[in-house]
Amino acid sequence: MTVEIRRTPRYYEAYLDGERVGELGYERHDDVVTAIHTEVEPAAEGKGVGGRLAQTLLDDARAAGERVVPLCPFVKGWIERHPDYADLVTG
Repeated sequence: MTVEIRRTPRYYEAYLDGERVGELGYERHDDVVTAIHTEVEPAAEGKGVGGRLAQTLLDDARAAGERVVPLCPFVKGWIERHPDYADLVTG
């Protein structure tokens, strides 16, 4: 099973077998990315979709030299479970 992540100006979208199964909404201002909300379809829960969304946003932020405000409880919890991303957090 491969989770494909597509980027749009407001969302990271997750696809399984071509079907959209999740999204992570965000806003970008200057060098700060705010993770607003993560949602995964019930049928795709437990398959790592939310984690891939969070990790992709965080990896992109790191590559761009941006900081992250994890307003989304899922992203905040994911960072707490993966402390190697804690250096990205601001605010």
